Amino acid sequence: MNSPHLPDRTAVSTVFERNLLLRLPFVLVGGALIAGLAPALARLLAWAGFGPDPTASITTADIIGLSILGLTFSSVTVLAIGAVIVLIMKGPAYFADSYPLEDAERPDPPSTPRPQGHRR
Repeated sequence: MNSPHLPDRTAVSTVFERNLLLRLPFVLVGGALIAGLAPALARLLAWAGFGPDPTASITTADIIGLSILGLTFSSVTVLAIGAVIVLIMKGPAYFADSYPLEDAERPDPPSTPRPQGHRR
């Protein structure tokens, strides 16, 4: 980022944070679907008759699914909070007096003071 005293300042891009915030709902839905795979597979295998104890495998798969769901939800929450904080810190791209000065290299000479007349 350029110095605020230079006339050729550029705004800081917030494209990454905005794209991240747009993708997070899809990540949350995808993580929830992935978290549901283990319990669904355990129930399918128990229904098909595979495994010695279907109750234990279903319980284990439910715990794994809830763990994956909790990890996904907490990760998405942390990323969303971080992206919002960075967006707020970068702020809007407002510039005050960002126009170049025409006489910046050679300023005008100081004007001669006008003679003061008598004041009554």
